[in-house]
Amino acid sequence: MFKRRPGFTLVELLVVIAIIGILIALLLPAVQAAREAARRSQCTNQLKQIGLALQNYHDTNRTFPAGARGPSTHAPNWRYSVLPYAEQASLYGQLNTITGSFDSGDGFGTNSILSKLVVPGWNCPSSTFPAIDTTSTFYNNNSAQVFDYVAIAGAVLSFAATAHSAGTDVAGRTTLCYVGNYKSCWCYNGMLPPSAWVNMAQCTDGTSNTIMVGEQSGAVGTLRISANYRGGWAGFSSGSPPSASGDPYGAGTTTVSATLPINQSITTDACDTPYDGNTVLNSRHPGGALFAKVDGSVSFISETINMTSLCQLATKDDGVAISSY
Repeated sequence: MFKRRPGFTLVELLVVIAIIGILIALLLPAVQAAREAARRSQCTNQLKQIGLALQNYHDTNRTFPAGARGPSTHAPNWRYSVLPYAEQASLYGQLNTITGSFDSGDGFGTNSILSKLVVPGWNCPSSTFPAIDTTSTFYNNNSAQVFDYVAIAGAVLSFAATAHSAGTDVAGRTTLCYVGNYKSCWCYNGMLPPSAWVNMAQCTDGTSNTIMVGEQSGAVGTLRISANYRGGWAGFSSGSPPSASGDPYGAGTTTVSATLPINQSITTDACDTPYDGNTVLNSRHPGGALFAKVDGSVSFISETINMTSLCQLATKDDGVAISSY
């Protein structure tokens, strides 16, 4: 005669399921944190390689590349300039055959090299943006790579009241910062400004105290900040910076002036549109963003840093060396 084995009661089964659910809930954040740590490490390494490429460019040319070039020619920007120093000499040779504009409206559609081109190492692994822009309507550049790293042109501490008026930088200077026709708030006191080739000797605040490239890999508010205006390869389209009568229109995702807090949410066009010169430096890394410094090192800067300190980090010669933040 067989003895019947006792089975699980419904209550016991529910308790086991609840325990498993609690364990999963406890483990999931740890798994997600580990994945983000790996993504952040990869992003750090990519920025490190970009910083080293800029260093190698400087060693060869005795200056860093201009953040953007122009006006009106939509000439290739700093990303193009560092390609030979970032193990992309072959691509540089191909792009060097392009005559005329790198503007997505002028070059895309007829240029098979730029269209759908994805250069490794220029996209943050934590970014939710696709590698290829398929949504932007700016000059129909919906076949361009989305770049998540931008050059630091400088910093504006206070804005000018009206267009074509001088703003103020962190050292109190009013000869370097301007507001253009389209409310572009620009300053040319950083390492990679438009139409200027800066050398390391001009970084008097110290190469380990000055940021040169930062992240712009997250949409904040209602604006898709990394809108990839003009395809991400070209410089500004009009004006003659740093003249107060010019507006470096179109360089917003090429070079950025630090004027707003990291990861700030913005919803209106107030010196913050995707084509203006001070679009928010931001990332998908919790709590801040990564930045490459002039000496090639990479640091994570908290979104809680005060604007004065951020401006001092983005300015090469304000007389203040920020070493902790």
